[in-house]
Amino acid sequence: MADKYKQWSVQRLKCELAQRGAACGGRKINLIERLESYDRNKNFREDPIIIPEPLDVFWPITGFQQLRPEHRKSMPQLTYHQIEQYFLYRMAEDKQMTSDLKALEKGKDLLNGERIFACSMSSDDAHIYLSGIVGAAMKQKLSYNFKIGIDKRTGDPLNSHCECPAGKGPHGTCKHVAAVFLMVESFVEKGNLTVRKGCTDNLQSFHVPKKIYDGKPLAADRIPWKRKHTDEMLEDPRKDKLQVETMITFNNL
Repeated sequence: MADKYKQWSVQRLKCELAQRGAACGGRKINLIERLESYDRNKNFREDPIIIPEPLDVFWPITGFQQLRPEHRKSMPQLTYHQIEQYFLYRMAEDKQMTSDLKALEKGKDLLNGERIFACSMSSDDAHIYLSGIVGAAMKQKLSYNFKIGIDKRTGDPLNSHCECPAGKGPHGTCKHVAAVFLMVESFVEKGNLTVRKGCTDNLQSFHVPKKIYDGKPLAADRIPWKRKHTDEMLEDPRKDKLQVETMITFNNL
């Protein structure tokens, strides 16, 4: 096995280590020794992690509904361990440095900062699809669209895509995608739906009167708070000739 690893490139060694959840830093000899150690100890796990097969890249364009508390019952269980393994494996598949899980850490900051602006859900017999908008971390007016696919039975993340440079799909693993996965995890486990509310989602309290009038109906010119404006409100802005013509027509009816 050692001879086999010696023939591998450094990039391939790093990808293999990343797939096993190992550190990817060091010189080539260190990477080979680390892989040999993982082989001897069966990856230091009692049960091997089964990585889900990637879902065919299909994104529905209709049938989405804004994610609401009542959708919690239809969402599969999604754990942090599943999210972490998805980031490690999918980044390895895309030949990236996978020992760096800073995307998950930065995703937590985006989630806590309420940078998930919108999230909608659609589903079929086998999959849950999520789509929406996540705001950029540093630029207030910049946002990115995301798409996520989740296995409806197991909760395993299958596909993800984000408009940002780091999140290009079909298996993008940027901090914006991480924020959504972590939001879904919290939503399924605790019922916390951390999506910023729009202006139409909040009660417009300024439309509620301070005191409800329960008396008889009054003409506009007899309403107390309008008396001082009655003359202005009832004043006809038209020319005198038009006002006279209107009065004559009204009297002839």
